[in-house]
Amino acid sequence: MSRELRITAFVQGWYGERIVKHIRSFKPDWGIWLIDVGKGFPRLPDDDHLEGLLRAVVEKVPEGALRPDIALFLLEEPGASLLMPSLAELIGARSVLCPVDDYKVVPRGLERQLSEELLEAGIPSCFPRPFCSLSHGPGPIGHFARYFGMPEVELEVQDDVVKAVKVLRGAPCGSTHYAASRLVGSSVQEAPRLAGLFVQTYPCLASHVKDPLIGEDMIGLSAKLAKAAVEKCVKKARGGRSPRPR
Repeated sequence: MSRELRITAFVQGWYGERIVKHIRSFKPDWGIWLIDVGKGFPRLPDDDHLEGLLRAVVEKVPEGALRPDIALFLLEEPGASLLMPSLAELIGARSVLCPVDDYKVVPRGLERQLSEELLEAGIPSCFPRPFCSLSHGPGPIGHFARYFGMPEVELEVQDDVVKAVKVLRGAPCGSTHYAASRLVGSSVQEAPRLAGLFVQTYPCLASHVKDPLIGEDMIGLSAKLAKAAVEKCVKKARGGRSPRPR
């Protein structure tokens, strides 16, 4: 497939808008359409209401945004998530990517329902929890994950001080690049801890709501992923020795 991706992103506010802005800034060659589906969706709309909501959203999708490689759902209400399978099918999406940065928006049970409906429609899907845990995926999602998802960085270290940070793959919200710019000058002992802290103060878009399956909230997991990425680099730079925080 072409290196350029065509992405149609469905958002409901600042959460999705900021992610799309960051992706656009680092991959300007990708075709990315942003569709604001609005807010105020009932949690459990009946079939007739759901059909009306679906029609209203489809009318907002321009011709150029049809048949995307990825339908990216950056939603903030569980009721809006129910539109996902039908909407993806109607616009001819090749795949669906729905990050879960807030457990309340897509609980595990709803994820199973949505993924089964998408599978029946022949549309591969991925629900990374949180978005910055994405490392691979089917088809176009795998190509997306080469650039955005689980943090991967390279450090230039001199005399146990971080001299430069290169982001190989960054969190879709931009927190990895934010943290990288602030790690320069820090000691290698403190760099992993600071990476996790900087991600949370970005601010991280993940919520404090715990996922009962793993017993952890998404914002805490996001910080751990950033910390682990830097820790791995520090260990490599120090000849396999792990950093010891002061």
